[in-house]
Amino acid sequence: MYVIWNLTNACPWSCSFCCMSARNEDGQVPVKNLDFSQKIKILKILQKREVEIDFSGGDPLANKEDFSLIEIATGMMRRKLLCVSTTGGNLSEAKLKLLKKVGKVEVSIDGLPGENNPFRPPNFSAAAIELLLALVKEEIPCSAVTTLYPVSADQGSLERLYYFLCANHVPQWDILRFYPVGRGLSLPNLRLTEEKLLRLMDFFDAIQGETKIVFQHSLQVLRGEYQCHAARESIGILPSGVVTACGWALDQNSTPLSGFRLGYLPEDSFDDILKRARGELGFGERKNYCRVLAHLNNR
Repeated sequence: MYVIWNLTNACPWSCSFCCMSARNEDGQVPVKNLDFSQKIKILKILQKREVEIDFSGGDPLANKEDFSLIEIATGMMRRKLLCVSTTGGNLSEAKLKLLKKVGKVEVSIDGLPGENNPFRPPNFSAAAIELLLALVKEEIPCSAVTTLYPVSADQGSLERLYYFLCANHVPQWDILRFYPVGRGLSLPNLRLTEEKLLRLMDFFDAIQGETKIVFQHSLQVLRGEYQCHAARESIGILPSGVVTACGWALDQNSTPLSGFRLGYLPEDSFDDILKRARGELGFGERKNYCRVLAHLNNR
């Protein structure tokens, strides 16, 4: 089981299409976050089941409490089970020291500095590159993560970014599909057609270099190489403790889309949550389509 645990809505940035509607100041999204003791209880639940955890947000390193939680997790769980999805900015020795203790670090970047992108704040790309280069220098396993939407999907821009990653020995490049969720619900025009996405995947297959290219599961589903794994192999936990069948199934208030809410941690039994999801809630079978996009298409 793979868990995307969005610890917070706080983030150094405030990207206009953020799936979590993350903001520079925590608390602006109308949800009540878990307190530290509740987060520790959830961590123990996940440790007992030896699930893989992707600490995400917002930015899970944006505040001292979540920083401490991840530090505690590195002492409780095997390194390979822990991932941190973070952003550039506010780079420090303490941050790098913590990231050396996890299995992988994922850093969002949609293009090189100097390329105009109105959907990312100024200096977003420069900060991401600073972090990626520091991770490589410290030999911390990492990947660059790029979301595909009209601005970022220019093949010339993508090729320049790829060969920059190769030249700087970034080991992996994760390619994500844009989901019109969270703040992105107001930007459906950023969603690329399936035909365009398939052509881009062929483009990625044709370029070769040191950096490994990995497609997000929803792109593999589009190609018929994978099936939706919502609540079967993956779930999401939100800052409020609400559990969602898919970490991407979010509305503009960072709450699950209709039909995707599974329960609440740490109060509910983790095993009961999964049993109910795979039974009465209808997530018992893997599907040949993305459930989130199917829901959005029919709403």
